[in-house]
Amino acid sequence: METIRSLREQLDAERSAGRVAVVGAGLRAPGGLSDREAYWQALAQGRTFLSELPQERRAAWAPSWDGLLSRGGYLDDVLGFDARFFGISPREARGLDPQHRLLLEVVWEAFEDAAVLPAAVAESTGVFVGITGQDYRHWGVEEPNSSWLIGNGHCFAAGRLAYTLGFQGPALAVDTACSSSLVALHTACRSLAARDCDTAVVAGVNLVLSPRSTAEIQRTEALSPDGRCRPFDARANGFVRGEGCGAVLLKRLADAERDGDRVLAVIEATRVNQDGRSSGFTAPNVLAQTKLIESVLADAGATAADVGYLEAHGTGTPLGDPIELEAAGTALGRPGAPWYVGSVKANIGHTEAAAGVLGLIKAVMSLHKREIPVQAEFDTLNPRITGGDGGPTVPTRTLPWPESGGRCAAVSSFGMSGTNAHALLSPAPARTAPRPGEDTPVAGFMVSAHTQEALRTSAARYAKAVQATEGDYPAFAYTATHGRTRLPHAVWVAADGVPDAVEALTALADGRDDPRVSVLGPDTDLPVPAGARTVTTVPSYPWQRSVYSIRPVGPAADPAGA
Repeated sequence: METIRSLREQLDAERSAGRVAVVGAGLRAPGGLSDREAYWQALAQGRTFLSELPQERRAAWAPSWDGLLSRGGYLDDVLGFDARFFGISPREARGLDPQHRLLLEVVWEAFEDAAVLPAAVAESTGVFVGITGQDYRHWGVEEPNSSWLIGNGHCFAAGRLAYTLGFQGPALAVDTACSSSLVALHTACRSLAARDCDTAVVAGVNLVLSPRSTAEIQRTEALSPDGRCRPFDARANGFVRGEGCGAVLLKRLADAERDGDRVLAVIEATRVNQDGRSSGFTAPNVLAQTKLIESVLADAGATAADVGYLEAHGTGTPLGDPIELEAAGTALGRPGAPWYVGSVKANIGHTEAAAGVLGLIKAVMSLHKREIPVQAEFDTLNPRITGGDGGPTVPTRTLPWPESGGRCAAVSSFGMSGTNAHALLSPAPARTAPRPGEDTPVAGFMVSAHTQEALRTSAARYAKAVQATEGDYPAFAYTATHGRTRLPHAVWVAADGVPDAVEALTALADGRDDPRVSVLGPDTDLPVPAGARTVTTVPSYPWQRSVYSIRPVGPAADPAGA
């Protein structure tokens, strides 16, 4: 008995060491969604953001887009970039793949969301980027230069993040097609468990900048002819392409609790496997997918009854969805205990290399809010999918997380290359006691930015945000001061409550003097008590983007049908 008890304690210790906290997230998604709260609200409302290809891109490549299924989920701004903030020259910025530009901004926002200073954790931070497309290689610059060479390769996406922010942990790019960013998550979790790093940023990105990649995908006959993505639905006829970028900041759970971080959710276990020999190179393998989910449950010491929601790969193809849910049903199905399934691809399209991390952020927010969001574009279950008792339920409205259901969420991502990834998440542990110093009076907070214009913009955004603190003003003041990098233009707002703070911030935003606002020098000590406070949400840095002109090589050099 003593040996069994010892082995159990050893296994529990190993599982505890492998638990990873999600402490922050940043994103860009179609519909102008640029933070996890706006993203969640859009998903909970069942909104979709699919449209025709932006006219400026179609015009640049006409007639190469002729005959292509170009309806999809597109970002509003793919060329703008705040290069000065990152110390990048205009010449270098022009040669930089817009995917790399997007990663820099979104990763910075993930750190700000977590209230973790990049410089404070630089020596022990790892970078894990899921990226597969290289559409920008079909565009030209005014003159070829070395910036073009190091601005487009996958390896440079991760390397530039590490170089720019000073990170010295592992830095690598992962390309397994559509599962890239969830495989990057798995790699990051293993790196944290092995103590290769103490903080890890996991990101995925995808942009559609050339008709060639769309033409290549269209040949597979996987794109929806009517430009609608309907996962699990009887009308499902394919997916639509989507653009986006997502990033999550991770720490070992024990470290996050020690550091007083706000934990959004906990990653209990991840796994990766391969389809191996199946009916075709790009065809899914139901047995491999089943084995993958079962192995993750075993690693986490969990059972099927623990899973209440699955964020599926769910591309909306009439055969792919039934195969995926057959595997999930085999691993998760249990009579008398319904479980829910959804896919964000109905809302924003298939964001390919970013799909895994954007699905992960949806699952994190579902656990954080304790709600299961409605599945957009769903009417009638695909008849090839087995529902009923023990089978999956597709939510037709946003509903509270069932108290009798499983407490965990799972995320699946499958690559066309055959590489599969799966993750199991649980809710954040409850905080049981206040941290030292939480009852210390609030003296004020810092606002800083890279330029005076950005400082005024920040002040306006802070004024709106502080009014919504709902009695949590101390947390706002602590996060704004200690959870933000101190940038060159910094001021101190001396306010002990919301009314004073709003008035002072409004004056700063309007360019008016206010006695409560004082300039902070680079060495000025911040007059804030040293006690730790609760971390809360504060608006992220307002980017000052410039559009770095690019021009297409031209249809003759890059025919869509080539």
